[in-house]
Amino acid sequence: MRGLDKKVVVITGGCGDIGAATARQLSNEGAVVILLDLLSQEEGALRAKQVGAVGYRQCDQGNRRVIDDVFAQLAAELPRLDVVIANAAVAGRHAFHEISEETWNEHVRVNLSGCFHIAQAAVRIMLRQSLDADGIRGKVLFTSSWVARLPVPSSLAYVVTKAGVNALTQAMAQELAGSQILVNALAPGILDAGLTRKLCEQDPTLKQKLLSMIPLNALGAPVDVARAYAFLCSNESNYMTGQVLTVDGGCSVVKRDLTA
Repeated sequence: MRGLDKKVVVITGGCGDIGAATARQLSNEGAVVILLDLLSQEEGALRAKQVGAVGYRQCDQGNRRVIDDVFAQLAAELPRLDVVIANAAVAGRHAFHEISEETWNEHVRVNLSGCFHIAQAAVRIMLRQSLDADGIRGKVLFTSSWVARLPVPSSLAYVVTKAGVNALTQAMAQELAGSQILVNALAPGILDAGLTRKLCEQDPTLKQKLLSMIPLNALGAPVDVARAYAFLCSNESNYMTGQVLTVDGGCSVVKRDLTA
């Protein structure tokens, strides 16, 4: 048994493709899931209901004041906080010399500083709660990316901030291990979701180019990430901390055809 029944999990970017798939997977396995995202309260509550989550809060991952308010509310309403998944992010394609100051700052604000703020707000709650039945006080998880280790062109701001998330994961894990708070990241590969799906719709040739980079010869699906997150949230991963779990169809080992 995974031990997910009644675990309380908060997911930022919960209304997007990865967040919603993860919420559905965890809810189906018995977790109590709350979504955070930018949608209005009415829209977000509807989305939460569709994926089996029990609640929704409007929250900008890059706004510390809003984050503190939301987590104060959650701490008052929930019996405990078992897992937080800092999943929200911004992404775009820009040549290095064309990246504006605003674009750079927004990537840092949401993708890196936002992960720090979400994690710190969650950890402050976790430090006040008792150990669970398996001896764990809480888990902090981040959505990284395969490009943090193997960058691709025209994504520099995204690549750098995700590499920062990997460093944040390791440093936090080292410091919080003594408090039995585990910190890990999940690095998806090229998914048929979000910006990639939009770009493939705009350019019919792009999908084949992307497939040429993937040893398993298929774009990933949000559910592939969701299943991996279910593992990281569960007691099956209780001896893991400071790790980046890569779910990329082999992108990061590079596709090579020596018969070509």
